Amino acid sequence: MKVSASILATTLAWASWTSANPVKLVSRVPDQTRCVEYQKYVGIYNGAYEQSCVHLVENCKDTVINSNITNPWTVKSCVAAATCEGIVPLIGLIQCTSGGQSLPDVQQIGYLDYPTIYAGIVGSCAWQEGGCPINQQNYIDFVYGALSDVGTDSWPDINNVINNWWKSITQWTATGDTVPYMNFSDWLHYSNSGN
Repeated sequence: MKVSASILATTLAWASWTSANPVKLVSRVPDQTRCVEYQKYVGIYNGAYEQSCVHLVENCKDTVINSNITNPWTVKSCVAAATCEGIVPLIGLIQCTSGGQSLPDVQQIGYLDYPTIYAGIVGSCAWQEGGCPINQQNYIDFVYGALSDVGTDSWPDINNVINNWWKSITQWTATGDTVPYMNFSDWLHYSNSGN
């Protein structure tokens, strides 16, 4: 009986201590100022505005929220939107939207979906031994294909697609004129693009 009373006393003491010292939860939702900033600058990347990017961002945001997706890198419009909006603003926009608060922060998001997204970008060579990297034409086709899929009526200037979006990826990955899978997936996680 003495052991039970001792355990009960210890448990009650611990319970009163933990209830007196609540744990502060860290919200994933950016502060309101950042949310306004993300919304204000949607479609702008490296100083250039593209309405077509807004369509990708909105489709991505709606898809993630309506389907309760926790890895946007499994959604074609989200991957394309990340390349024209920037990763940090894209994830921030989703987290700032009602229903998007459960989306993890960038570094906690899963890898780029290989069978659906990456293989869809590079084609059948994705299944060859060692795979194959994304080249500029693969990227252009991917972006325009994603825009077609979301039913846009706005198309980006090809020079902006190459010089602003694609070159930002190749410069960060430092892999030359092509970007292998892991480097592209790392870019989605660690580049802080658009920040």
